[in-house]
Amino acid sequence: MDVYINFPVDTHVRKIAESILQDFDLHWFPDYFDAEVQIIKDRYVLGNRTKMIQTISAGVDHIDVAGIPDKIILCSNAGAYSISVAEHTFALILSHAKNIIENNSLMKSGTFKQSPTTLLYGKTLGIVGYGGIGRRVAEIGKAFGMKIAAYTRSGADDNVDKLTDDVAELFASSDMIVLSIPLTDKTKGMINYKILQKTKKNAFIVNVARADIVLKSDMLRFLRENPDRWYLSDVWWDEPNIKDADLPNLILSPHVAGGMSGEIMDTALRLAFENVKNFFDGHPRNVVKKEEYKMKSERFLGI
Repeated sequence: MDVYINFPVDTHVRKIAESILQDFDLHWFPDYFDAEVQIIKDRYVLGNRTKMIQTISAGVDHIDVAGIPDKIILCSNAGAYSISVAEHTFALILSHAKNIIENNSLMKSGTFKQSPTTLLYGKTLGIVGYGGIGRRVAEIGKAFGMKIAAYTRSGADDNVDKLTDDVAELFASSDMIVLSIPLTDKTKGMINYKILQKTKKNAFIVNVARADIVLKSDMLRFLRENPDRWYLSDVWWDEPNIKDADLPNLILSPHVAGGMSGEIMDTALRLAFENVKNFFDGHPRNVVKKEEYKMKSERFLGI
């Protein structure tokens, strides 16, 4: 059982890998080895012995999935960053609901101006994509006393009050909508002007997934026409080239919801290494449906 880690790592990461994959023959970048399993960030090198490719990222839209033969399993690291992304989701929501950014600017300029804020309690939180991130977002939402609606193909849990297979209906019935669905050929551009028009007055739309799930021109038009609706996003089109982001009803962060700290990456790496063990034990997690990724995103930044 041999594994090739196909990206630069330090001694700390090597120790994590060695502690989990104790009985494995480990090989390290840049000394390529034709191993049965390859662990990657974004690029892979197919060998005659390759059986499985494991990413350390949750998404795989930045990877040339179409270039991987059917006989080779590709596994994502879905769920590895769920806690961090869910926490960031509510950082965005609360920053707007409680007027944090506006009030901070006013106070620093010497202006004491009180304004109404929005309660999360009793509001409906719609979640598009109910994987690891969506489930964690729902848990936190429940702690705030929110009602949870979900659009998903993977099933729901007890935190979901309403399950729907109609994205437009979810937008129409939710006070706040969180996008946490993977970017695939099917989900690219799924949030368009027609769906956006369904939103309630004063609704928040929060994107902690990928920018291209939303049609840019449609979102910008919608925000200009509806100043009471807000787009709170950790992702933007054509990152890191940020354009057309000067609208007042936007709150943005630079694709950091997954976390940039060592403690978060340690958790993600551990899960990736553990899934390699799962593969050799015959039950790998997060096996990617490669037929859904015929197109590769060229504008990837983050996890």
